[in-house]
Amino acid sequence: MKKLFKKFTTVFLAAAMSLSVVACGSSDNNTNTDGAATTQSSTATAEVNKGKACTIGVAFYQDTGMAVEATKAYLENMSETLNVKFKYTVLTQNDEAANLTKIQELIASGVDGIITTMDMGTASVVDECKAANVYLGGYLCDFNNSYTTTYDEVFKSEYFVGSVIDGHGPDSVIVGTQMFDSLVEYNEKHADAPLTHVSLAMFPAWAFPTHAIAAEQFIAAVDEYNKSAQTPITVDPLNEEVDVLMFSPLDSTYFAKHEGTQAIMSFAAGSAFVYPIMVQTGMDKNLKLFTAGFDGGEDSNFGSTGNGTYQQLSVTDVQTITFPLVLLLNKINGVKFADQPEDAERVDCEQLIVNSDEDMAKFQNSLYYTADVKNVLFTPEDVLNMTAYANPNATYADLKTKTSTITIETLK
Repeated sequence: MKKLFKKFTTVFLAAAMSLSVVACGSSDNNTNTDGAATTQSSTATAEVNKGKACTIGVAFYQDTGMAVEATKAYLENMSETLNVKFKYTVLTQNDEAANLTKIQELIASGVDGIITTMDMGTASVVDECKAANVYLGGYLCDFNNSYTTTYDEVFKSEYFVGSVIDGHGPDSVIVGTQMFDSLVEYNEKHADAPLTHVSLAMFPAWAFPTHAIAAEQFIAAVDEYNKSAQTPITVDPLNEEVDVLMFSPLDSTYFAKHEGTQAIMSFAAGSAFVYPIMVQTGMDKNLKLFTAGFDGGEDSNFGSTGNGTYQQLSVTDVQTITFPLVLLLNKINGVKFADQPEDAERVDCEQLIVNSDEDMAKFQNSLYYTADVKNVLFTPEDVLNMTAYANPNATYADLKTKTSTITIETLK
């Protein structure tokens, strides 16, 4: 996605961060939760800069996987510098009561803040947090259910700091355009054998509203392209029976119902739900797969490697968790950014879109792929310097920009 994301590279590189830690003094930029100016004695500089000792619970959507391991490595690397201990738990994708119990267990264990990856019964979760004086933030979740049904209870609550999204939210979807751009880039590189017949796969709209929007966006982009294309592209009509994956693997009848297709554009997690069936039926040797997600091992059949089934993969960088983490630390330390919105936000994030051998080589050296903290973009000192209590000049706008514009181009 070099064309689409070049501008974000410039923004990120321009956001140079000071590694020195500044003592909290009187400042017009940052205020405590009562709106009074933040003040501190110069004799307590070291303690103030490191912040209060605290514990933050992180509730993941699964207990294993590359993203989970990389996120944990990133957080643990910052533990000493930020004076934070981290605790972990795992939520379910379909049991609201079980998730509430998990949150209650975290609160009972003595956490000061929680970062969650699920939006199920969030209003009740916020109530639990309020009663215990514990703050809540989101990671890889658009909180769309809460945004549309319990906005006042969640987004206006002083106990909810906001969330970073796994990509773009329902009101700003671009993944359909991104998928189309990858298809066009592939065809430009393979002009002798372009992909001219494609089909779709997605999760149900009630769970992932962005998927249906992205599919419409992709189809619209193809229609516009075909108006002037010498070699038009055919997109099979959406077949609800086999194209919408109810969190179960692709049905083997998919291929018969999409006879002649050359590629699957999967807005669902194709590595887990589409590729295995392609392998079982031998279609991995005949079709290309453009998909979201990366579970590990895809690189052995990516681009020009192996059977070349995968031609696009996309993930959200794990360092986006810095956004809710910093906001929680500010809350725990009794400060806020002067430019922070009154209501909590759900923040769109650019993604690591891998659609070339060169991109894959870069991705293989990323924190996401290696879980090796030598590959971080933000050092522990960088993150501390993003907080309002350690750096009076830190701003919400800067935190938001740094954590939401990470692309394949900005990786080390």
